[in-house]
Amino acid sequence: MAKFSWLIILIFLALILTDHLAKPFVGHHDWNGVFYSQIARNYLRFGLLETKLGQITGPNSFYTHYPPLFPLTLAAAFKVFGVSDLISRLVPVGLTIAGLLVIYRISSSWVVIAVALTPMLRYFGQMPSQEPLIIFLTLLSFYFFQKKNRPGFYISVILNGLSGWAGYFFYPLLFFLNRRWAIKACLLLVATFSLHLLHTYLLTGSFFGGGIFDALLLRLGLFPLLGKTEPELAGQFTWLAYLIKEARMLTVYYTITLLSLAALGLLLCRDKITLIFLAWGLSYPLIFSNVVFVHEYFNVFFWPFLALSLVNLVNRIKLKPILVLIIFLGIFLERNKFYQALVKTKAFEPGYQLGREINQTVPEGETATVVNSRDFIDSQNLFINYYSDRQIEYIKTNEP
Repeated sequence: MAKFSWLIILIFLALILTDHLAKPFVGHHDWNGVFYSQIARNYLRFGLLETKLGQITGPNSFYTHYPPLFPLTLAAAFKVFGVSDLISRLVPVGLTIAGLLVIYRISSSWVVIAVALTPMLRYFGQMPSQEPLIIFLTLLSFYFFQKKNRPGFYISVILNGLSGWAGYFFYPLLFFLNRRWAIKACLLLVATFSLHLLHTYLLTGSFFGGGIFDALLLRLGLFPLLGKTEPELAGQFTWLAYLIKEARMLTVYYTITLLSLAALGLLLCRDKITLIFLAWGLSYPLIFSNVVFVHEYFNVFFWPFLALSLVNLVNRIKLKPILVLIIFLGIFLERNKFYQALVKTKAFEPGYQLGREINQTVPEGETATVVNSRDFIDSQNLFINYYSDRQIEYIKTNEP
């Protein structure tokens, strides 16, 4: 019976989270897809030794703002299944489903999969970026923590540290459950971060090469304090505007239905685990508020809390399965039109189409010249580069 339940949940998640896999990267925030796919493709093209595991984005240019575990994972999938947008999307989908299965194991309740019905997971669960990997590894490490499996816990902590920064905020919260394990986890994260800085030094000749320090200042909102101009947010960010936007983004991406029920579940909460995951969800928006102000998908770290809080509510008031299914339907339908609109976004289709045309008409090894307005090139060049898979010379004009 247990195996049958796992199978039903897996099929349900696969159906919900794979409905626009074939779409090329032309829509909302799809620059992540082409950016990390290009890095993964470069790993295969130049080899791991020649790249020194560095994330190559151009001639003598390395992306150092994050550790390389996610693009390396993507490159491994490309190596086995070939380079395609479908595989690029399947990797985060697989990680998202894996995270949902782990939290199902943690909570022992199928109710947690309700979060898969929200636009947040239905759309950004397919986005090739570090977030699905970080959430999966965070949940996996907590599962091992619960089971007192030291090797599994330490390995997952190390892998999380090699994936991105949001996972770093989780382990100090474990002090409220087990100080010894939390201290060891934090020491491992110090080691993995030091390893990343050393890797950055080997790639760029500087421990803060590739703009990693400036990226940190931007995320922390410290550019103005240092007399620098924020490249994306100058004159835009205020805490009032941020809080208003956050309230809107949370309601459209997670639905009022789920947020309201999770709030009730929080009021009835009697365990520290749900509170720890709430604190983790809040950590990134509070610490890196500037970047969340622009990139709303960083609110994705809330979903484990929302899932667990909904379970608290269902268990405490003993909702019947039919009522839970009605809740599922409400979550799915509430913002389904918004989700469908997200899927149909095509802001970067001109770059995609031009890139495909160049790929089909310019022989491999030759350089193509693109002459267009500065605005067009600045917004579309990432997509032209990826889909053309050719060397491009850009000539910017002042015409609109």
